[in-house]
Amino acid sequence: MKITRVRFVLCGYELPTPIPLSCGALTHRNFGLVLVETDAGITGIGETSVNFPPWCVHERRATIEDGLQSLLIGENPLDVARLNKRMVDATRSFTRMWAEGAIAQAMSGIDIALWDIAGKEYGVPVWQLLGGKYRDEILCYAVGFNAADPGRGALEMRERGYTHGKMRIGFDDAADIAKARGMREAVGDDFAILIDANQAFDLPRARRIMRELRDLGLYWLEEPLLNDDFDGYAALRAEFPDIPLAWGENAFSLGDYHTMLDNDLVDAVMPDPCRSGGLTSAVRMAETAASHGIAMSPHHYGSDVGFVAALHLAASQPNFSIMLRDEAPVPLRGDILAEPLVVTNGTVAVPASPGLGIDLDLATVEAATIRL
Repeated sequence: MKITRVRFVLCGYELPTPIPLSCGALTHRNFGLVLVETDAGITGIGETSVNFPPWCVHERRATIEDGLQSLLIGENPLDVARLNKRMVDATRSFTRMWAEGAIAQAMSGIDIALWDIAGKEYGVPVWQLLGGKYRDEILCYAVGFNAADPGRGALEMRERGYTHGKMRIGFDDAADIAKARGMREAVGDDFAILIDANQAFDLPRARRIMRELRDLGLYWLEEPLLNDDFDGYAALRAEFPDIPLAWGENAFSLGDYHTMLDNDLVDAVMPDPCRSGGLTSAVRMAETAASHGIAMSPHHYGSDVGFVAALHLAASQPNFSIMLRDEAPVPLRGDILAEPLVVTNGTVAVPASPGLGIDLDLATVEAATIRL
């Protein structure tokens, strides 16, 4: 079997109401699908993150179709690890020019698609290729609900069976603190609260916020500082041992993981298969965390193609804890699948079919495709 073509397919639309994030408003929900075609008639499906910045969709298409594709044509798609290394080696010099994240995210979609091909060819789910599964259902926390009133949103999520919910901060500090307190008052103590700062703070501001949040019994505080502010994380870890810290969705190298884990700076890591370099890299990151006794919580903020890839990661790793489920009203996220996923009481079943275990709804994908 040989690879014959690698395609980037952008699906999405402009949001009627932008989603506020501390790093900038999300005005579109775009999903970057990657299709790896073979001469055997098997097509692998993957996803690359295309959330930020807005122009990344053009870079992603060029990197995948004009750059990485030439490394893969004629190659055996079952050689997943070798092809992953080939892409890494060929782009190593570029990653030293402030392009590490962009290239890793482009590689991610291809790598996921290669795992999908392998599973389809061998007739087994991807989690089986990753070593088997530890669990049949994946516990999720809800995010994306009612930013204006997260307390009310959390109650709605609890009515749907969720036991964990995440709100975002990094805007107006006083308002953020009031919303966090309101969320705790609304749900009581039997609902876990996660808070995500999206790297919004410097160290002094993070300290001020954390002093106000420390009595809320947070499940974790995610990315309070810039991803590579290792000294800052050390300071927060020393001053606030009672607030668990989560990190890793924007880390693209095992070196950064070792820095955080070797120095005991976080309580949970969040490799993202659609950002970190694919399932190949995400598994290595998860295993590194496991060797340090640290929990792994896959991150994904895209379509349900990438979500399913993260499900396979979660199923196959012993140190899995919980996983993000976007509950913002974005129907296209799931509609691009021929069989939409079902969330039952905050859990999602691990796929049992070969490969990722999904097919695309081609009519929906075609209708939502944005031509670049």
